[in-house]
Parts: sequence; C-alpha cells; structure tokens
Amino acid sequence: MSRFRLPLLNSLRAFEAAARHQSIKKACEELHVDHASVSRHIQKLERQLGRKLFERHHRQVILTDAGEILRGAVSTGFSHIQRAFTQLNRTQNAQRLVISVDPDFAGLWLVPRLAEFYASVPNTLVEILAEKASTSLFEPRAHCAILYAEAGSELKNSETLFRSRLFPVCAKDLGTRSPLGPPDDLRQHVLLHDRSTREWEEYLRNCTTTADVDVRSGIVFSETALCLDAAVRGQGVAIGDDFLAANYLSEGRLVKPFSLAVLSKNAYYFVVPEGAATHPSVTAFRDWLLQSIERVRGDLQQH
Repeated sequence: MSRFRLPLLNSLRAFEAAARHQSIKKACEELHVDHASVSRHIQKLERQLGRKLFERHHRQVILTDAGEILRGAVSTGFSHIQRAFTQLNRTQNAQRLVISVDPDFAGLWLVPRLAEFYASVPNTLVEILAEKASTSLFEPRAHCAILYAEAGSELKNSETLFRSRLFPVCAKDLGTRSPLGPPDDLRQHVLLHDRSTREWEEYLRNCTTTADVDVRSGIVFSETALCLDAAVRGQGVAIGDDFLAANYLSEGRLVKPFSLAVLSKNAYYFVVPEGAATHPSVTAFRDWLLQSIERVRGDLQQH
C-alpha cells in the first residue's frame, strides 16, 4: 500500500494556480488548458476533501479557510520539490532572482529579514533593486517587484500585500522636553514630513482637537527612512505606520504618543511580469513574503 494517499499532481497544479491568481481564467492561461479542465480538477479535490476550497465570485475566486490550508501546503511542497531539483542538477548554474523593491520597503522591512528568506534558497543569487518603480513598468530584468501605489489600483499580474495604518511616532523622551499629551500639543513640536505634508493632513483631519496645528510647517524628507531617523533623534514628530516603523517600535526607539490611527490611502503590491511566474525562486519568495507579513500582522494584534 502506498505511503502517500495524494490527489493527482495535475489537480494540485490547477488548484495552486487558481489560488495564486484568485482566478480560474488566469490559471487556465498559465497552464494552457481550458476552463472546464481547471474547474474539474478543483471539483475533484473538493469532493475528495468534502469541503469547499473556493468561494466563487464574478471573475474571481476567494479561498475558504480550508483552501488557505491546502494552498500553504501545496505551495510549500512545490517549492521544496523545485529546490531539490535545482540542487541535484549540478550542471545548472546558480539561479538569479532579481527583485525590484520600493526603497522604503527594502530598507525598513525587507533587508532586516532577508537572511531568513535566503536560507530557503541558498543556491540562488538574489539581487535587490531598490528603486522607485512606475506602477505600470519596472526594471525589465526584474523577476518580481514590490510596488507602492494607491489602494485599489488594478495592476497587471499583481496581488495586494498589505495596507498600512498611519499614526504619529516620536522619540520616547520627546514629551519630557515639551508636553505631548493630547494631539493639541503638536503645536509645540516640529512636524516631520515624508515627501509631502499629505499624510499629516490626512491624520489631522481625523482628529477633532487639532485645529491650530499648522501642517504646512516642519521639515520634509525625500525618504521614509530619513524621516523616521530624524524622529528617533528627537528632532520632531513623524507619521509612521505599523509595518515600516515596526522595528523602531518593537526596539523602543520610537513610541506612539496617541492611540488614533488612520488607514493609508496607499498599499503595497506584489507584481510578477508574464513569463517570470514559473521561476522557482519567485514562488518561494512570494510564499515567504506572505508568511512574514502575516507574522508581523499577528505581532501587531498582540500589542
């Protein structure tokens, strides 16, 4: 009797592609089969498990809780198999994975965690291109990209990674030099701006007691990292977010003086150009990325 009682590989491939794209149509295009074939494979899996794997919507399928469990297992399994083939094929040169990344995301989130990802793809040459990429076009050498764009943007071959919550951050001892209790006290402090005054304007619109705070004053920085570094040095109060400022907050270099947070109008997206979806390290990077984001989200919910 076989040790493993598993579904047909083609059924798992059809499920994984539909789950990754959240679309039966895109799964068909990737696998070069018709709609009926992918649907039939997914239905076989659902009958075998006695559970629904997707909620069907117009032009989109959404994973159920059972589907999420299976997707994680299948994606991880496929990644391990691909890495094993790569390692055993001694005639194959080391693969290169080129990732185009928004500089703020690269410096404040990705790089501090990069060693963890590289441990899962040791035979891959990872190249990080930290650059401000257009939402419609990025470095042509890149196998995948992490882009920052307006929430709800319809970017081709993309999926949303996360949407941040915005709130003021400052050095822990800033309030000892000048009061920083209610938001009105911001009048006594320098406002630090990330590229423009827009995020401070957005935040203050949601406060009911900050009418006299002049959002047009302060210092404007061209990079988020520079803005947060100035806040760490006690030079003023910046707008941080729950992802890019996560390390500063967890290490106590920055604190949140107020409880109010507002949802950012922008989001981070993971984009894979056509032709790169079959790159084994792209799948491994995507899976690691989503798992890491979920861990951060879980940590935030505990605090």
